[in-house]
Amino acid sequence: MLAELDIPTELCRNSYLSFHNLDTQEGLYLTLSARGAMFQGVELFRPANLKSLAKTFIGLQRAQHRLASGSLKGVTLGRCLSELPEFSGDAKIILLSALCLLSSMQVHELLASPAEFFLAKLRTHHDVISPKAVYSVRCVRDGTRRYVNALAARYRGNIRFHARIRAVERVAKGARVVMEDGSREEFAAAVFACNPDQALALLAAPTPLEIELLGAWRYKDGRVVVHRDHGSFPPRALIEAYTFLYTLHDGTMDTSVNGALWHEPQAPKDCAYISAQRPNYPIRPDLIELDTTLRTPLFDFKSVATTPRLPELNRRGPLFYCGSYFGYGLHEDAVSSAKAVAERLG
Repeated sequence: MLAELDIPTELCRNSYLSFHNLDTQEGLYLTLSARGAMFQGVELFRPANLKSLAKTFIGLQRAQHRLASGSLKGVTLGRCLSELPEFSGDAKIILLSALCLLSSMQVHELLASPAEFFLAKLRTHHDVISPKAVYSVRCVRDGTRRYVNALAARYRGNIRFHARIRAVERVAKGARVVMEDGSREEFAAAVFACNPDQALALLAAPTPLEIELLGAWRYKDGRVVVHRDHGSFPPRALIEAYTFLYTLHDGTMDTSVNGALWHEPQAPKDCAYISAQRPNYPIRPDLIELDTTLRTPLFDFKSVATTPRLPELNRRGPLFYCGSYFGYGLHEDAVSSAKAVAERLG
């Protein structure tokens, strides 16, 4: 899609990971930058750290063999990891932190989720927890806004914001959109490019199939804070594109996903902003730039069971559905499902 829109991308040269224990102020910092190497010295290459990385990759290979054998049906991720001895210590922290990044879920939610779903996700997006990330992960050179503008360019004059839609009805020749003020507009078709629970709430008379497939999805609110408070972090040279601040209490892990925005190609090098998802550490109020809430889905046994059947919703029209929930919850899945709807519309 980016190539079709002529949107330039480039390698994310510092798209690495760091794992920092909030209690011990120690961690595993996968930094390959010159500054990071100078600051860390040979610490990264300690036998214990290299062993943790090796265990992570070996454990993933064994888990993928179990997935291919079909022996993970109905098995939680927590049980799967407990049966793979490689996933202990830092290796387990690496895997669970990366899955928190890929799903916007918390550790206790991941451990209760289907092992099949998340291992299939890692099989499909195989460069996430892999040395290949050094040369395969790319980003949009000029930021997200550039491709949003490119997508909207062909019909910008027809875009309406804040329409305050109350309901969507099926009518003889298509779809009727009912506004909060009671006004109505009719269209040949309507596409719900939103979360499934939001789509279901808008349907005036949902079908049994819509109730079954859309109603299986649950969402939760998660705090996101953009700030400049580095007090809980390791030294800046060890803060990577994604830095996970975690705690381990009585065997229970909790982590926050923190994106260092100065690793973005369009950001100035003196940028100090960090985007924290579900921060588990104190943040000085005077250093907060944005404090908001994002809704994210729970990938549980009930919701992911609908994924293979979701295309059934788009067989007839005039109502169509698309979104990242049609796949593994990533941007690629949103794009591919939207492309499928566009093809149905000609």
